[in-house]
Amino acid sequence: MNRRPRPNKRDLIVEEASKLFYQRGTGLGVDTLIDEIGVAKMTLYKHFPTKDDLIVECLRFVDARYRDRLRGGLAAEASATERVLGIFDSLRDWFATPNFRGCAFVNATVELADPQHPAHRAVLEHKTSTREWVAELLIACGVDDPQFVARQLVQLMEGAITTAMLEQDPTAADVARASAAQILAASSSED
Repeated sequence: MNRRPRPNKRDLIVEEASKLFYQRGTGLGVDTLIDEIGVAKMTLYKHFPTKDDLIVECLRFVDARYRDRLRGGLAAEASATERVLGIFDSLRDWFATPNFRGCAFVNATVELADPQHPAHRAVLEHKTSTREWVAELLIACGVDDPQFVARQLVQLMEGAITTAMLEQDPTAADVARASAAQILAASSSED
Protein backbone atom coordinates (compact mmCIF):
# COMPACT_ATOMS: atom_id res chain seq x y z
CA MET A 1 0.00 0.00 0.00
CA ASN A 2 1.51 3.29 -1.15
CA ARG A 3 0.61 6.14 1.20
CA ARG A 4 1.63 9.68 0.56
CA PRO A 5 2.75 11.46 3.68
CA ARG A 6 0.26 13.99 4.93
CA PRO A 7 1.57 17.53 5.15
CA ASN A 8 2.08 18.65 8.71
CA LYS A 9 -0.42 21.13 10.13
CA ARG A 10 1.99 24.05 10.06
CA ASP A 11 2.77 23.58 6.35
CA LEU A 12 -0.91 23.11 5.57
CA ILE A 13 -1.80 26.33 7.39
CA VAL A 14 0.90 28.29 5.55
CA GLU A 15 -0.01 26.93 2.13
CA GLU A 16 -3.74 27.49 2.53
CA ALA A 17 -3.42 30.87 4.26
CA SER A 18 -1.06 32.02 1.49
CA LYS A 19 -3.74 31.26 -1.10
CA LEU A 20 -6.43 33.00 0.93
CA PHE A 21 -4.32 36.10 1.64
CA TYR A 22 -3.40 36.32 -2.06
CA GLN A 23 -7.01 35.95 -3.22
CA ARG A 24 -8.69 38.14 -0.59
CA GLY A 25 -5.99 40.18 1.12
CA THR A 26 -4.21 40.16 4.45
CA GLY A 27 -7.20 41.79 6.14
CA LEU A 28 -8.92 38.41 6.14
CA GLY A 29 -10.00 37.61 9.69
CA VAL A 30 -8.55 34.81 11.78
CA ASP A 31 -11.96 33.18 12.21
CA THR A 32 -12.40 33.05 8.43
CA LEU A 33 -8.91 31.59 8.03
CA ILE A 34 -9.65 28.92 10.63
CA ASP A 35 -12.98 28.01 9.01
CA GLU A 36 -11.62 27.86 5.48
CA ILE A 37 -8.37 26.07 6.31
CA GLY A 38 -10.18 23.65 8.60
CA VAL A 39 -7.98 23.86 11.67
CA ALA A 40 -8.76 24.61 15.27
CA LYS A 41 -7.98 28.08 16.61
CA MET A 42 -5.64 26.50 19.17
CA THR A 43 -3.72 24.75 16.36
CA LEU A 44 -3.32 27.99 14.43
CA TYR A 45 -2.07 29.88 17.47
CA LYS A 46 0.22 27.01 18.49
CA HIS A 47 2.12 27.46 15.22
CA PHE A 48 1.61 31.20 14.79
CA PRO A 49 1.15 33.19 18.00
CA THR A 50 -0.12 36.19 16.01
CA LYS A 51 -1.72 36.76 12.65
CA ASP A 52 1.30 38.91 11.76
CA ASP A 53 3.55 35.87 12.29
CA LEU A 54 1.37 33.93 9.86
CA ILE A 55 1.45 36.74 7.28
CA VAL A 56 5.25 36.87 7.42
CA GLU A 57 5.55 33.10 7.02
CA CYS A 58 3.09 33.17 4.11
CA LEU A 59 5.16 35.84 2.37
CA ARG A 60 8.28 33.70 2.75
CA PHE A 61 6.37 30.73 1.31
CA VAL A 62 5.19 32.82 -1.65
CA ASP A 63 8.75 34.12 -2.15
CA ALA A 64 10.03 30.58 -2.70
CA ARG A 65 7.21 29.75 -5.10
CA TYR A 66 7.72 33.00 -7.02
CA ARG A 67 11.40 32.30 -7.57
CA ASP A 68 10.63 28.71 -8.61
CA ARG A 69 8.09 30.03 -11.12
CA LEU A 70 10.61 32.44 -12.62
CA ARG A 71 13.38 29.83 -12.76
CA GLY A 72 11.00 27.44 -14.50
CA GLY A 73 11.03 29.58 -17.63
CA LEU A 74 14.80 29.71 -17.97
CA ALA A 75 15.97 27.14 -20.50
CA ALA A 76 19.37 25.75 -19.49
CA GLU A 77 20.52 25.49 -23.11
CA ALA A 78 19.62 29.11 -23.95
CA SER A 79 22.13 31.92 -24.19
CA ALA A 80 22.72 34.04 -21.10
CA THR A 81 20.64 36.84 -22.61
CA GLU A 82 17.77 34.51 -23.51
CA ARG A 83 17.83 33.13 -19.97
CA VAL A 84 17.35 36.64 -18.58
CA LEU A 85 14.61 37.38 -21.09
CA GLY A 86 13.01 34.05 -20.11
CA ILE A 87 12.04 35.71 -16.83
CA PHE A 88 9.48 37.73 -18.78
CA ASP A 89 8.19 34.58 -20.49
CA SER A 90 7.62 33.09 -17.03
CA LEU A 91 5.81 36.25 -15.99
CA ARG A 92 3.57 36.05 -19.06
CA ASP A 93 2.61 32.48 -18.19
CA TRP A 94 1.79 33.58 -14.64
CA PHE A 95 -0.23 36.58 -15.81
CA ALA A 96 -2.39 34.25 -17.92
CA THR A 97 -3.41 32.09 -14.96
CA PRO A 98 -7.01 32.53 -13.81
CA ASN A 99 -6.10 33.38 -10.21
CA PHE A 100 -3.49 36.06 -11.04
CA ARG A 101 -3.96 39.02 -8.70
CA GLY A 102 -0.69 40.90 -9.00
CA CYS A 103 2.29 40.82 -6.70
CA ALA A 104 1.56 39.40 -3.25
CA PHE A 105 4.35 41.55 -1.82
CA VAL A 106 3.08 44.83 -3.24
CA ASN A 107 -0.44 43.85 -2.22
CA ALA A 108 0.71 43.16 1.35
CA THR A 109 2.62 46.44 1.49
CA VAL A 110 -0.43 48.40 0.41
CA GLU A 111 -2.83 46.47 2.64
CA LEU A 112 -0.65 46.68 5.74
CA ALA A 113 0.70 50.19 5.00
CA ASP A 114 2.70 50.52 8.23
CA PRO A 115 6.44 50.34 7.43
CA GLN A 116 6.96 49.01 10.98
CA HIS A 117 4.73 45.98 10.33
CA PRO A 118 6.76 42.73 10.56
CA ALA A 119 5.74 41.84 6.99
CA HIS A 120 7.57 44.89 5.67
CA ARG A 121 10.92 43.19 6.28
CA ALA A 122 9.77 40.04 4.45
CA VAL A 123 8.72 42.20 1.50
CA LEU A 124 12.09 43.98 1.41
CA GLU A 125 13.92 40.64 1.65
CA HIS A 126 11.93 39.34 -1.32
CA LYS A 127 12.59 42.41 -3.43
CA THR A 128 16.29 42.42 -2.56
CA SER A 129 16.78 38.70 -3.22
CA THR A 130 14.95 38.97 -6.55
CA ARG A 131 17.21 41.83 -7.62
CA GLU A 132 20.32 39.91 -6.50
CA TRP A 133 19.19 36.81 -8.42
CA VAL A 134 18.66 38.86 -11.59
CA ALA A 135 22.11 40.47 -11.12
CA GLU A 136 23.66 36.99 -10.91
CA LEU A 137 22.03 36.07 -14.21
CA LEU A 138 23.27 39.32 -15.76
CA ILE A 139 26.91 38.60 -14.93
CA ALA A 140 26.85 35.83 -17.55
CA CYS A 141 25.48 38.35 -20.08
CA GLY A 142 28.60 40.49 -19.81
CA VAL A 143 26.79 43.67 -18.84
CA ASP A 144 28.98 46.48 -17.58
CA ASP A 145 27.05 47.10 -14.35
CA PRO A 146 24.94 44.05 -13.40
CA GLN A 147 23.60 45.68 -10.22
CA PHE A 148 22.27 48.72 -12.06
CA VAL A 149 20.86 46.70 -14.94
CA ALA A 150 19.23 44.33 -12.42
CA ARG A 151 17.47 47.32 -10.88
CA GLN A 152 16.23 48.33 -14.34
CA LEU A 153 14.96 44.84 -15.16
CA VAL A 154 13.30 44.34 -11.79
CA GLN A 155 11.49 47.64 -12.24
CA LEU A 156 10.31 46.38 -15.64
CA MET A 157 9.13 43.19 -13.94
CA GLU A 158 7.26 45.17 -11.28
CA GLY A 159 5.67 47.40 -13.89
CA ALA A 160 4.61 44.41 -15.98
CA ILE A 161 3.05 42.72 -12.95
CA THR A 162 1.07 45.84 -12.05
CA THR A 163 -0.01 46.51 -15.63
CA ALA A 164 -1.05 42.89 -16.20
CA MET A 165 -3.14 42.98 -13.03
CA LEU A 166 -4.82 46.31 -13.77
CA GLU A 167 -5.45 45.68 -17.45
CA GLN A 168 -5.91 41.91 -17.15
CA ASP A 169 -3.55 41.56 -20.08
CA PRO A 170 -0.69 39.03 -20.04
CA THR A 171 1.00 40.82 -22.96
CA ALA A 172 2.34 43.36 -20.45
CA ALA A 173 5.15 40.83 -20.06
CA ASP A 174 5.89 41.01 -23.79
CA VAL A 175 6.25 44.80 -23.65
CA ALA A 176 8.58 44.50 -20.64
CA ARG A 177 10.55 41.74 -22.40
CA ALA A 178 11.12 43.96 -25.44
CA SER A 179 12.29 46.79 -23.18
CA ALA A 180 14.58 44.40 -21.32
CA ALA A 181 16.09 43.24 -24.61
CA GLN A 182 16.87 46.86 -25.50
CA ILE A 183 18.46 47.47 -22.10
CA LEU A 184 20.57 44.32 -22.39
CA ALA A 185 21.73 45.23 -25.92
CA ALA A 186 22.68 48.73 -24.81
CA SER A 187 24.53 47.62 -21.67
CA SER A 188 26.26 44.44 -22.82
CA SER A 189 29.83 44.10 -23.99
CA GLU A 190 28.90 40.65 -25.38
CA ASP A 191 28.50 40.47 -29.17
